[in-house]
Amino acid sequence: MAENGTLTRNQRRFVTALLEAPSIRAAAEAASIGERTAWTYLSDPDVKAELAARQDAVLGEAARRLAREMGAALDVLCAIMRDASATDAARVSAARAVLDSGLRLSELVSLSDRVAALEERMGDE
Repeated sequence: MAENGTLTRNQRRFVTALLEAPSIRAAAEAASIGERTAWTYLSDPDVKAELAARQDAVLGEAARRLAREMGAALDVLCAIMRDASATDAARVSAARAVLDSGLRLSELVSLSDRVAALEERMGDE
């Protein structure tokens, strides 16, 4: 780490490379550092924190993109499910996907509600 408490240029390059590389070795090569140095960087709390923050940002963007497209995907599945000219296999597959997604969503909402209730009880104690 640099003396001012921020990541060094090499550490920043390595963290950036980690987000795109398939392995630590590949990220180290992309950042022009040795693999041993890469592992040393990964044990640094500041590097870990920066990597976690950047991964959270990437995952957040992916989640936002998925959320935007879910309605369109459901529309496609419902259209196939209702299309009398589609094959039976396609209609059943679409219906199964809609049912499975609906059941998973219902389970997640139920679990979320239960966790919230448990957290509220834990806060009362």
